[in-house]
Amino acid sequence: MTQKASAARARYAVALTGTLLLAACGGGGSDDGTGSATPASNLSAAQQNYESFALAANGGLHYLRGQLSISTSGSGAVSVGPDSNFYSIDQSLAQSPANGPQMVTQGLSSLSASLSVPTLEIQRYVVNGAVVTSTQEQVSYSGANVQITDLAADGHTAVMTLLGTNYTVVPLSGTIAGSPSELFTGSALGIVTNTINGTSLYNKQASWQSGAAYMKVTRQTVGDTVYTGDCVAPQTSGPNVTPCSTSASTLEAFFPYTSASDNRTYNLSDGQIVTLAGVRAWVANTALDSPTTEYRVFYQNNGQIDAGAVIRDGTTMAIAPAGSTTPQDFYILMNSAAVQSVKAAITF
Repeated sequence: MTQKASAARARYAVALTGTLLLAACGGGGSDDGTGSATPASNLSAAQQNYESFALAANGGLHYLRGQLSISTSGSGAVSVGPDSNFYSIDQSLAQSPANGPQMVTQGLSSLSASLSVPTLEIQRYVVNGAVVTSTQEQVSYSGANVQITDLAADGHTAVMTLLGTNYTVVPLSGTIAGSPSELFTGSALGIVTNTINGTSLYNKQASWQSGAAYMKVTRQTVGDTVYTGDCVAPQTSGPNVTPCSTSASTLEAFFPYTSASDNRTYNLSDGQIVTLAGVRAWVANTALDSPTTEYRVFYQNNGQIDAGAVIRDGTTMAIAPAGSTTPQDFYILMNSAAVQSVKAAITF
């Protein structure tokens, strides 16, 4: 995450949204599943760490996001604009996935009494030749790992699968200000720890509550995942994305194409035409400038050319930590005690 904590990268609105980043975070629901119960002692270390946060009885998983609009008056007073947000995406498991696949229960909570939570963009995918949205997530165990499957609205079609292979818990104690630097650079907590005109956005003397901790999560994609979105205005939210071109119905006739968001002109020879996710698609040879390795995609769709991006099978999900150009191959989740500590410490 950047300090704005925006998971979406606006390339034709083709984005890695909160849904994508959090696909490995939670579960829930009343499904008893079809697998036999597995004692906790038979869980791997990664699965035990995951459950120590994820189970509802343990307070669930919490992922911080935010974007602050800060201004100063003539006298130097600092204020946070009402269009700002600082919140957590909250997820929990009703029971262990060892009892069978569990469905995600998710909500949003503002960490500031004066700010509202935003409306999150719903990620769109190309699956079996159609544009679909993901509305549900299913968590299961695969060997020693945690597998997360995003499902389409039909509740059956898998649109994306991630494999969580490492879950490392880091206990927190003492003052928030004295926490490990990776917590500030690798999570949205960093946006409130800056000092503006000598004014802090949180109480630097505040301490972590007992039991507070964060967890570092590493995940890889299972299979190719193709995202799509609006190539140009207007912005849409359903299966009918705004195309790049309605005058070119084939990829051969579409190029060259100048992309303002990618800051380059694409030629036909810059990629390969393949069948991808059930559509005829052009896939760039060179990866996009993004933390997670992904490639620009243009594809034919009912007489028009739409834009997307593909993350290949086995790719490690990464974020852009604050103050660094080197991708970070894990993301950070907090437990309930840690989130409540942050909520009590902020001053806006």
